[in-house]
Amino acid sequence: MKYLPRSWRWMVAVPVTCALILLHGTALTAESGPAPALKSLAADGQMTLSESDRCPVCAMFPARRPQTAAAMTLKSGETFYFCGNGCLLRTWLRPTVYLGKPQVEIDRLVVRDYFSGQPIDGRTATWVAGSDVVGPMGPAIIALGDAAQLAAFKNRHGGKTVFTFDQVDDTLWKTISRRELPAEKTD
Repeated sequence: MKYLPRSWRWMVAVPVTCALILLHGTALTAESGPAPALKSLAADGQMTLSESDRCPVCAMFPARRPQTAAAMTLKSGETFYFCGNGCLLRTWLRPTVYLGKPQVEIDRLVVRDYFSGQPIDGRTATWVAGSDVVGPMGPAIIALGDAAQLAAFKNRHGGKTVFTFDQVDDTLWKTISRRELPAEKTD
C-alpha cells in the first residue's frame, strides 16, 4: 500500500479487512454447519422467525420476507429457516452440503400455502415452478396446499412445471432452476 496516498490507504485496508473477516466466518460455518434458528418451529407449523436467523443456503434473513419463508426441522429438534422454497428444496437434495447432516435426520418440511399463507407440509404440497411469481432469490417455486388450487394459480401466474415432493431429485432441480447442485460432501 506504499504506492497509495496516505489518505487512501484506509479505503483499501477497511474493505480488505472486512472481506477477510467474512471469509474466516464462512470457513468456520462451513466446517461446523450453520447455526440453527433461535426459536423452533411450532407444533402447528407456525414459523417463529428471529431477526438473526439466516438461510443456510444463501445467508439471507428469512424474517425480512416472512411471506416466503420455509422451515426444516431435524429429528434432533433443531429448526432451520429458509428465505424461500427453492433454498429449502436445495437443502433437501444436499443436506450434507448446507446443514452438515444426512437426509435421514430431516423430520419436518414446512412451507407456506401460496393463497392462504398458512403453513403446510412440504411433502404433501403441490409444487409449481416457472410462473411469473418472484421470490427473494428470483423466480419463485410455489407451494399449494390443495391441488384444486392449481388451475386458479396457473390461470393467474402461469407455471411451466408442476410436481409433487416425491418427484424432487437432481434432474428435476436442474430442469426448474437451470443450475447444477453442488457435489455431496463425503466424510
